[in-house]
Amino acid sequence: MRLPGRLCAVVWVAGLFSFSLCQDNCKVLDGKPGQAGVPGRDGWPGQKGEKGEPALQVQLSKEALVDLKGDEGEQGLVGDIGIKGYQGLLGPPGPAGPPGPSGSSGASSGHADASKAAFSVLRTAKEYPSYNKPVTFNKAIINVNNDFQLEKGEFTCRVAGVYYFVFHSVSEEHLCLKLRSNRNPELGLTFCDFNQMKKSQVVSGGAVLELARGNKVWIEPVRNPDRAQEYNKMTSKDEMSTVFNGFLIFTTG
Repeated sequence: MRLPGRLCAVVWVAGLFSFSLCQDNCKVLDGKPGQAGVPGRDGWPGQKGEKGEPALQVQLSKEALVDLKGDEGEQGLVGDIGIKGYQGLLGPPGPAGPPGPSGSSGASSGHADASKAAFSVLRTAKEYPSYNKPVTFNKAIINVNNDFQLEKGEFTCRVAGVYYFVFHSVSEEHLCLKLRSNRNPELGLTFCDFNQMKKSQVVSGGAVLELARGNKVWIEPVRNPDRAQEYNKMTSKDEMSTVFNGFLIFTTG
């Protein structure tokens, strides 16, 4: 709807009057802040600055350095194992340790160990043993299970098996020794030394014998019938030393 011309003029005048009054007395609310702009590009590098003044040089003493020492740091991690070094020299032997505790008692079976047999006996005397009788001995170097009887000069087999026997005798007279066993009474291995120079000489002999339990072995001096005239009467100044050994090689029972 169109207004009359006069009415439009009145309205325009009223609006203009109101606008002029608000320029001095009316306040309008502030607008909202705008959005942040896009970041700008980096600027060009600046020029190189001038060289600075040298720092002050201070000579500190060892005492001052100690005073300036910082706190001890934390322990670092364990490093890798290094290469094995050369073997060092052998050190001196250490002192002997204390004696160990006593062992427990073993079970008794009538004798020490029925599976072992060995002996080594010695005779040192100025009196020569009688001919055709076992040589007796006065010292046992080793005598397992006491199978060798010194006063009789006999070894008694307790473990059936194969044995090795050997003897050595030193004499300044003619001497023949026979290795004998009741396993075979006819068996007799004779070893002789006819001493023409009357100096100490050694007669030795040995053999491997198979024995049964209860068999006996001994050595005895004998005269050689082919040279009986060369045997002199043995006096007390003469001395004969004899070693008789025997041991089990393996059992057969």
